[in-house]
Amino acid sequence: MNRFVFTLLASLLLPVSAAYAQDDCSNVTSSLEMVPCSEKAKKAADAQLNVSYKQLMTRLESDYRTDPALGAEYAAKVKESQRAWLKLRDANCPLEAFEIEVGKPAFVAVSNLCITRMSRERSAYLDKIVPALASDKSVSTALTGDACPSEEFAPFLAAFSANSESQRRLTALTVKSLVLKPVAGNDPDTFEPSTSGVSGASFTFPLMAAIVPGKTPGVEIEEIDTSHVNVVDKRAGNSNIKIFNFSRQACWVLEGVEDWSISDKDLLVASKPRLSVEESFCRQRARAFSGLGGLEQYRLTGELFEAALENNLCAARSGDPEASLSAVSLSLSGMAPQLPTDQVEALVKAAAEISADGALTLSLYYCHGNTIAGADTCQHPELAEKALIRAATMGSVQALGALGSAFERGKLVTKDLSRAVACYELGVAKGHKGSVYSLGELKKNAATPIKASYCY
Repeated sequence: MNRFVFTLLASLLLPVSAAYAQDDCSNVTSSLEMVPCSEKAKKAADAQLNVSYKQLMTRLESDYRTDPALGAEYAAKVKESQRAWLKLRDANCPLEAFEIEVGKPAFVAVSNLCITRMSRERSAYLDKIVPALASDKSVSTALTGDACPSEEFAPFLAAFSANSESQRRLTALTVKSLVLKPVAGNDPDTFEPSTSGVSGASFTFPLMAAIVPGKTPGVEIEEIDTSHVNVVDKRAGNSNIKIFNFSRQACWVLEGVEDWSISDKDLLVASKPRLSVEESFCRQRARAFSGLGGLEQYRLTGELFEAALENNLCAARSGDPEASLSAVSLSLSGMAPQLPTDQVEALVKAAAEISADGALTLSLYYCHGNTIAGADTCQHPELAEKALIRAATMGSVQALGALGSAFERGKLVTKDLSRAVACYELGVAKGHKGSVYSLGELKKNAATPIKASYCY
């Protein structure tokens, strides 16, 4: 039962931990440790639920300002619905923890995570509620003196995107706006989507360039249902994707704008001497997009990883080893398009010039090439051994353990137990746990004592 409960907790925590838990909750090993993680997740979800509820009330007040009595009736229905839902949530979650003893850490964690999940689902539901716009009065007002371009979405979109005036006329009074914002109190490169209701009149038009459905490269049309369509505009690249949400009311109308770019004003000025301001911004964007893609919560997951790769390549132009290795890692992970072999080699060699991790990665590259699967045997053992020695001389404790293993088993070129012992001893002195274990095993299994010579 305990193992089952822990597995259940882990599966429940996974979707929320990256977005709502702090770093110290990322590697929990027991249900007891999950309690504080689940508490943080629950509080974050409750906070977002409150924001979504207040934003809905704001939209109601704005859209029904010409008929406040009807707006008040609508708001009362929302309040009644929210109170009923809260009772349902609080009665439902104890069922998920029924077989766990009340008060135990596992009971608390499962209950908290249930509340977290249901609160997030409710928040998403409230965010999607677009008021009837005072019985479509905003749309009717927008269409005064001008007919709806078309009841069919494709010709409507062509007419909507044709000029600023048509876009202004066919945008709702209140629009759901999504933008990426830094997470307060976290790493400055951690971003998350933030939604709010904004006045449609506050936008700068045109919002989009002209589109010919089916013929404009970089534009995808997603039909959600017969009354809702999303237009995904990738023409400015994966770092600047915008999604336009349309709904069919008296006419098709723009009801939401999702901006998946990261503004310069939310980034920090370059602090690394090797990076220009532009490259620093690229590196920060790369980390932010990679973090968002890693959550696997958004339909743009693939595009977010591609944006991370593009920005890492931008940041690596001056040879920044961190950006270079991150680009290579994304390329080999399969989460982003694979880079050409010559480009991967150039990135790794540039990183190896100034980074121990770069030299260690170069050793792996010489053995396994531009593939995540790796080769059965090392393709270039001489070059791999030299790169591994370079990594060790540059201070990589992982390289010391790998070099000791290579010398012990002759995995590359040199088989020399005395050098293996010397490398392991250096690793032990620097606190490398792998070296501690390997040195102990080597001495235990040796027929005669092995005296250390030199590592490199």
